[in-house]
Amino acid sequence: MKKQAKTEILSCRVTPEQREMIEEKAYSSYRTPSMYLRDCALDKKIIVVKGVDELASELRKIGNNLNQLTRAVNSGFAYEVDLSETREEVARIWQSLNSLLQEVR
Repeated sequence: MKKQAKTEILSCRVTPEQREMIEEKAYSSYRTPSMYLRDCALDKKIIVVKGVDELASELRKIGNNLNQLTRAVNSGFAYEVDLSETREEVARIWQSLNSLLQEVR
């Protein structure tokens, strides 16, 4: 199905409290308020998985460490790198993600 350009504007008035609540729900489901309201109005399923933020943070840390190791190897400061600990950590995060996905399904 081809994506259609969104050319129409639909607006509505809300109280400041309602706006805050809509924005909070939208951002907690990784959507913009516009996307969130469209999905709600069109009866699309919105699933928020608790715990993903912590796992994403751990993955970013691992990515940073891998980048530092890569730079050290490429610059000649390190010739051999033991990634067994990193491999175990990635496996643990992968298992956590799979568990979260099973809860959602």
